[in-house]
Amino acid sequence: MTTKPKIKIPVHVFVYTIAFLPGAAYAYHWYKNAPSDEEHEANLRQKYAHHIEASKEKHENMSKFLQGMTDPNNKEMQARMAEVLRGGRGDKKRLHAVDEGLYGTDEGAKRQLQEMDKTKRKVKKKGAKGSAAASIDEESIRKQQVIKQSVAAVAVAGVLAAGASVFFGGKRQ
Repeated sequence: MTTKPKIKIPVHVFVYTIAFLPGAAYAYHWYKNAPSDEEHEANLRQKYAHHIEASKEKHENMSKFLQGMTDPNNKEMQARMAEVLRGGRGDKKRLHAVDEGLYGTDEGAKRQLQEMDKTKRKVKKKGAKGSAAASIDEESIRKQQVIKQSVAAVAVAGVLAAGASVFFGGKRQ
């Protein structure tokens, strides 16, 4: 006659316990053999002194910066923060060179009108050729074809999956 064991341990609990044991053993070893806080700090100061000094300097700079932000009398910091809020654009800069001799004169105004007429003529010529409209139509046709192909691919995949489940004895529930 076989005797029943007094303690029943589920298999998953046993497996997790076995998997956890090496980590627990290492943690116990580290706890017993770890250097003291003073030894650890001395080791860090010896190996990473330059990092510690750089970190202290950055901390001082950051605290000075934050104090400057909160002080409403600090005009330099207020100007810097205003520049940050403008996305780094302190002053608006022109993208193109400006001829100071023509800027704000009648001759400059005439040249501006001439340039505007040239650009209008170029746009009309492009519109007459229809190249822009044709490229837009080709692009929309390509997009429609891609959509149709995607729908067809999904439909084929669905039919294949349903056929495979029926062929391999799958039951609908």
